[in-house]
Amino acid sequence: MNISAAFDRFFDDAAIFPPGNAPLDVAVKAHLDRAATADGRYVGPFVIDEARLPALIDLLTEPLDIALVRGQEEAWGRSDQIPEAPTAVEKPWGTGFDVPAGTILKLRCGGDYVPTVAELSDAITYCVEHDQPFKLTAGLHAAITHDGGHGFVNVMAAIVAAMHGKEPCSVLMAWADELDLSTLGEARRLFRSIGTCSIDEPLSDLRDLGLIP
Repeated sequence: MNISAAFDRFFDDAAIFPPGNAPLDVAVKAHLDRAATADGRYVGPFVIDEARLPALIDLLTEPLDIALVRGQEEAWGRSDQIPEAPTAVEKPWGTGFDVPAGTILKLRCGGDYVPTVAELSDAITYCVEHDQPFKLTAGLHAAITHDGGHGFVNVMAAIVAAMHGKEPCSVLMAWADELDLSTLGEARRLFRSIGTCSIDEPLSDLRDLGLIP
């Protein structure tokens, strides 16, 4: 896999959620404008909560890929229909990682609680051992681990390490020059996407690493 292809539709656009809190009309325009550029390939659906879905539909003149958040569940589809599948189920840290068969596990990596390296490592190990697809949201604007936060590239590399029987914990804490960046695409079989209120920040980090043009 071409390295840049490892990030195709990887960033779910959660611009209207904290800490970004962009106005809906501004966020929708930015999403559609970006879709018309070369960077559009990296952006997944527009994340919207159920309460604001009618306002979103009123703004649109064409169907839009969306991720609709309903409580602890998130479903993907088009704005001209109520999505039914696939569905992600959010699990708070400390409650295990098991979700109904056929669904995607959703975990938060920031906000009110940032999981420890050991907790995130346990989640990765579980998902690899149980072939469980998952997405992460919150606190993952940066590609590489930093003080107080995890890096999504570290997570990808840790998944690949776990797939090859290695312990992911040290990979989650590694600097960029310690990571094998050539195999990140392998992680996407399980690591479906991240939700982020900023698209520019993670793309900037990927460019600094030479992973996307």
